[in-house]
Amino acid sequence: MSEDFYALVVKKLPDNQTSLYVAIGTNKQLNGGLSMLSSQPISIQKATSSGRSSTPSDHVLEQEYFSYMVHFYGKRITTYRQKVKDADANIATLKATLKKQKASLSVQTGSQKTATKQNISDTESSLKTQQTERTSAQKSIQSARVAREKYQKQLE
Repeated sequence: MSEDFYALVVKKLPDNQTSLYVAIGTNKQLNGGLSMLSSQPISIQKATSSGRSSTPSDHVLEQEYFSYMVHFYGKRITTYRQKVKDADANIATLKATLKKQKASLSVQTGSQKTATKQNISDTESSLKTQQTERTSAQKSIQSARVAREKYQKQLE
């Protein structure tokens, strides 16, 4: 199993409670207590009352873990796709800005020309950064897809 996946068995829960707050860590890490800031809400909508207290089997836990990981990597793919989309928009804007800056360079003189050359340099640097971020996000999408497919196969 992964370090970031846990199975939680709750023995008793009030009827009107909609979420359970869980903080994972040592007492020292949690300052000896729980707070809303250091805990994560867990929805208990899917919770079922078994009438008995038992730990789920390893197979059931594995299936829940694989399902969680498929969902987790699906969310990461969505996040990285948005990053690629944002980078594409930024790249288009920077290219248009760079074109305007280069066009204005021929009619400028002295300090204006020096300032515009510096702006061109800054814009080119930003453009390279955006292109690198886009490439990185695309690689992350590919690795997340591979991981999601791996967990999807194990889930079947």
